[in-house]
Amino acid sequence: MTGKMDRTESKTMIKWMLALLLMIGVWIAAGSLGRAASSDTYTVRVETGYLALRTAQAYDYRNEIGKLYTGDTVEVEEYGSGDYWYVYSAKLNRYGYVNNNYLYYSGITDDTDYTVSVATGYLALRTEKAYDYRNEIGKLYTGDTVEVIDSSDSGYWYVYSYKLNKYGYVNKDYLIAPVTVCGPEYYVTGTTYYLALRNAKAYDAANEIGKLHNGDYVYVQDTSDSTYWYVYAPQLNKYGYVNKNYLR
Repeated sequence: MTGKMDRTESKTMIKWMLALLLMIGVWIAAGSLGRAASSDTYTVRVETGYLALRTAQAYDYRNEIGKLYTGDTVEVEEYGSGDYWYVYSAKLNRYGYVNNNYLYYSGITDDTDYTVSVATGYLALRTEKAYDYRNEIGKLYTGDTVEVIDSSDSGYWYVYSYKLNKYGYVNKDYLIAPVTVCGPEYYVTGTTYYLALRNAKAYDAANEIGKLHNGDYVYVQDTSDSTYWYVYAPQLNKYGYVNKNYLR
């Protein structure tokens, strides 16, 4: 015995070490993937301005590395005991800390489209859960749709308006839940002003219950009449009769 490894032993040891390093690498990668898969998605909600992504758990303009706005999402990697959580922003492709008071859990949101229904006037989109003309940021009318983000409040729901491209609160009493409807889909076309949705098979101003415009679609329920078809209009969330000559 010379106390030195011969060439065969040396090669064997190198192979063993490389195999060990490979196994460790796979284990680390699997662990990282596991954390990513188990991380929770939260959505940013700020009334004004932005939520700063930071390099430290402190409010300091010098540690800002990115800006997140309402509707942006982040993956929470570490939940801290204080106000700051460590997150990953796909939008910014960066890790950092954010104030968790401006995050809400996406996993429990409704993510469901509702239709606005008001007898007169409009439904206000607001920055707060309160009836106050000063917090109005938009107007929604019958037939407009919104995506319900948070329905936990008994009076005001947090929604996203496609029409206004804004987030805010609305009085839930003026929202109608979606209806599952079957039937062939037709589009309104050829109208000069609008196509009336009616509660009877007749041309009469008194029986109008809604207005449909070119590009709106309906689900036809009954085609037995030669002029008026019975349809469901998702934009209005109503059933009624329309002149079939304006459907394609």
